[in-house]
Amino acid sequence: METVYQILKMFFVVFFLFGLTFASAPAGGDFAPAAPCEPGDPEKYLQISADGEGFDTWRPVNTKGGYRYGPSMILNADGSLDVWSAANGPGDIVDVVTYKRLSEGGAKSTGEVIALKPTADSYDWKWTCDPGVIRFGGYYYIGYTTTLDERGVANVVCVARGRTPTGPFEKWTGAGWGVEPAPLIEYTGNPECFGVGEPSFVVVGDTLYIYYTWADERGASTRVATADATDENWPATLVYHGECIPPKNGGDSADVKYVDAFGRFAAVFTEKRFSDDSYVAVWESFDGLTFRPCGLVKADTAKKLHNCGISGRADGHIGAGDTVYLSYAYGGAGNGEWGNWATRMHTVTLSLSDAPFTDDASVENADITVERKNVKIIPEVMTVKAENQVYRLTDESVRVWAMAFDADGYCFPVLSGVTFDGYDPSVVRIVGSRIYPVGEGRTRVYLRWHGFSGDFVVYVDPAE
Repeated sequence: METVYQILKMFFVVFFLFGLTFASAPAGGDFAPAAPCEPGDPEKYLQISADGEGFDTWRPVNTKGGYRYGPSMILNADGSLDVWSAANGPGDIVDVVTYKRLSEGGAKSTGEVIALKPTADSYDWKWTCDPGVIRFGGYYYIGYTTTLDERGVANVVCVARGRTPTGPFEKWTGAGWGVEPAPLIEYTGNPECFGVGEPSFVVVGDTLYIYYTWADERGASTRVATADATDENWPATLVYHGECIPPKNGGDSADVKYVDAFGRFAAVFTEKRFSDDSYVAVWESFDGLTFRPCGLVKADTAKKLHNCGISGRADGHIGAGDTVYLSYAYGGAGNGEWGNWATRMHTVTLSLSDAPFTDDASVENADITVERKNVKIIPEVMTVKAENQVYRLTDESVRVWAMAFDADGYCFPVLSGVTFDGYDPSVVRIVGSRIYPVGEGRTRVYLRWHGFSGDFVVYVDPAE
């Protein structure tokens, strides 16, 4: 069946070469600047409740599965919603960050594209995962999880910036913004554990708050750092404040926003993840550095949920009167179902109560079943990449095959229209799709096809 599918895809390649257009979603507009934040009433506790059973924004494919988890969402002034998610990557890439824009309460969606992906032969070579997105100072910043370890442990946080929701993005190099990524936040614990990752950002005044998971033998806690939001190189100004939420009850990443009307930071994360008793925990803070439990979201949410996100404005604030969305991945985690999850979204209501509510035993999840989507015959191309990330040459040439990938992870070879640029001509010479060695060294090469781009690295080694 898959062979037939690939043949059909090859038949339709010609349709991509005529009239194919790729455009980023238009800007949704900015809200008026937020008023100075006033501390809320510590005698009141934040509550969040789902407005019904919600709707799916992603479903796994019948034959391949797939996922879109850890959504980071920006609400625009026109009511549209920008959504970035972690997605299964193409080929030898494990995770990428995808983007789409939802409007009319989620009823309409732009085509999904890959916004951020790994840089070949670099620190984030296989992983750009768990996005946390914020916009300030004229840039969208995407924080993400990555690692050099093939096993997906000993993770770090990296960050990239771009002028539009889909880039192009520059990555923090440790000294500025460029191509070769370096960690924004490093892990110093047991290298056999998850490490750090899953960042979330909020700007209050001139201070950028960075929340991230720290997962070691104790479990997954949330830590916080701050930086100077007025400094273009703010990653160099980080101040670490330590743990702000202790290890969770089988929980995962915290997504944090500032609720203007109630004068407090709100953190949401899942507990008892992947179980039938899972729920979204709600914690709050008045200074952004210390949090307390205050509520939970369980009624009307799916079972086996995990990796949630809550919407906010570009700067991470929830303004009075804003429509607020809660989204999460859900579905099985065992029996071959790992990485085979749907994504669900709800509008939610925020309110205050006189006492915290954390009794999850008194609430039941909704009985929501993961539905799968059928495979499309004509694919929607999301990215293009070289067959390999790294090529090593001595005295012989090599042909580089380009592969296009769709939203469901299927691929097909690109046979024409591919160009190459950005390489060092003292190291290699490229004719058509064939690379010839010129001199010893290393060079990055950019592959381009109909508005999509990918990169790979060529090493020319001394002849034996």
